[in-house]
Amino acid sequence: MEAKKPNGSYAYMAIAAIGMLMLAFGILEYMSLLGNVNTKSFLLTSIGFIILVHYIYYLEKKSGISDKVIWIRSGLFVISLLILTNFL
Repeated sequence: MEAKKPNGSYAYMAIAAIGMLMLAFGILEYMSLLGNVNTKSFLLTSIGFIILVHYIYYLEKKSGISDKVIWIRSGLFVISLLILTNFL
């Protein structure tokens, strides 16, 4: 059996984090452009994003990334999302 290379997993984790951040900002920008956002469309978009984030975390855990690193990354993701959302 081959040993897993953690450096490649961390690179993919960083790319996934950047992609999720860009997707979140795209969703927020789209919602702000619509103006009148009804509850159903916002709920469906939010649920879809939550499912996507959960699946990416599952894949990261399966690739051998520790829980500590995943929690640190998710905390940084939420903080950066909150900070950058205030500027928009």
